Amino acid sequence: MRGAILGAPLAFMGLAAAVAFNAVACSGSTMLVCSCATKQNAADVSEGISLDVEGEVSDAASTGGVATYTDAPAVGNLGLTVPLCTITRAPSSPTDTDGDGVPDSVSLTINGCVLTYPGAGGAFAETDTLLGTIIVKDPTPTTADHNVERTYQQVSRIRERVGSSTVARSTEMWTGTRVMTRDSSSLMQVETGFITQFGLPDGSTPTHKRTWTSKFTADTAGSIKADKPLPSGTWSITGTGTWTIGPSTYNVTVSTTVPLHYNAGCTATPPFDSGVLKVAMTQGTGTGTVTITFTPCGTAIGYNS
Repeated sequence: MRGAILGAPLAFMGLAAAVAFNAVACSGSTMLVCSCATKQNAADVSEGISLDVEGEVSDAASTGGVATYTDAPAVGNLGLTVPLCTITRAPSSPTDTDGDGVPDSVSLTINGCVLTYPGAGGAFAETDTLLGTIIVKDPTPTTADHNVERTYQQVSRIRERVGSSTVARSTEMWTGTRVMTRDSSSLMQVETGFITQFGLPDGSTPTHKRTWTSKFTADTAGSIKADKPLPSGTWSITGTGTWTIGPSTYNVTVSTTVPLHYNAGCTATPPFDSGVLKVAMTQGTGTGTVTITFTPCGTAIGYNS
């Protein structure tokens, strides 16, 4: 049994034109609403985790070796060889002891970088503004490889989505370290205690602290290039964490039921055209499951089960 359709503020996040949820069921029951989560809390979990998944794609192949932010997907009619965002790099010519293209240590400052997504197929147009500092290091500075460590120092992404008659604003602020390893066909990102603080259109301000492992496999072998937006491919995400909103904290476990297909041609967010995530929530003895299904670009529909 599916619950009522949630209102426009959530819809205008671009996660779905209409997002529906069941009541969160207590363990062993499909009829009782558990005190561990409300429908709105479950909706916020679906919304926020979808944005965190999208965050795994942004700058995934960046090395700090150039002063660009390779956000995905390609914006408007820009080709993949065109820098999508220029940033300040300090030092401007950092040391690269092993000569693998990844600096030993460099600071990337993003100051008001604006990215635009025109939307397509009914998806909302979007303008994002990025602010903050990313410290990029080579975790293996004497071994030539493709390993990159990125530490986000309160990096903010301010989103503005425009519908037919409504403008919805949201924010994400990222704090924590993400380590990426890759070759030309696949990559893996590991983050421990990574924090996203949200400001969602419905006025809620949840915090998601997580330990995730994310794996990406390109559709075309050999197509991943350093400091370029990712090619199309599939993501698989697993991990645990906590979701805090107001006085309530939930334990959340994320698993990938169907690999998420990232479409490099999407001009809307989230840039996936298929895939299913399962989010198990617990608080005390109460349990619930949120299933997030990604459908054509710019749409993700979440259901409780």
